Amino acid sequence: MTRLILVRHGESSHGVRRGLLDAAGVQQWRDAYDLAGITDRSMPPQTLVRRVADATHIVASDLPRAIASAERLAGGRRIHTSPLLREIPLPIPRLPMRAPLAAWGTAMHLAWSYRVVRRDKSADELARVGAAIEWLTSVAGSELTVVVTHGVFRSSLARELLRLGWVSEGRKGGFSHWSEWTFARFDS
Repeated sequence: MTRLILVRHGESSHGVRRGLLDAAGVQQWRDAYDLAGITDRSMPPQTLVRRVADATHIVASDLPRAIASAERLAGGRRIHTSPLLREIPLPIPRLPMRAPLAAWGTAMHLAWSYRVVRRDKSADELARVGAAIEWLTSVAGSELTVVVTHGVFRSSLARELLRLGWVSEGRKGGFSHWSEWTFARFDS
C-alpha cells in the first residue's frame, strides 16, 4: 500500500498587509509571501510529528514556507523538493478598486470555488497536478510519504487522487496550517 500525507505548510512569516490595495498591490504582496518562510512560533502538532516519524520520504514544494515546514517535520532527514508542488496562484481580478487584502482573498477564493463546482480547470493546472502525482508515485513507491504543500494545490491534488482511485483515510485540521489529509492506494 502507498500512503500520502498531504500537509499544508505552517504559518507564513509574511504578515497580512493593512490598508487598501489595488490589484498590483495584491500581486506585490503575493510575491513577497512566496519568498517568506514561516514564523518561529509556527510549530507542527505533536500528533503530526509522530505520524511523520514513520515516513520513508518527506517531499515539499520548493517555496520557502513549505521547505521550512518540512524541516520542522523531518527531524534532520533528507527533504526532496519540487516546483510541481507549488501553490496554484489564483487569478487576481483586474478591478479598478482598492480594498483590504482580505476582500481580495475572498473574491479570489469565491471565483476559484465557482471553478471547482463547474469542474473548470486550466490545462496547465491539470498538467501540473498530473505530473505531481506521477512524481509522487515514483518517489513513494509503496511506502509512507509526507507531502508538504499549499492549500489550493493540495485541494486540487486531493480531487485528482480520488478521481484516480486513491482512498481518503481522513482529514485532520480542515484547511488550517499544519492540517493533514491522508490518501492511500492499495497496490495489486
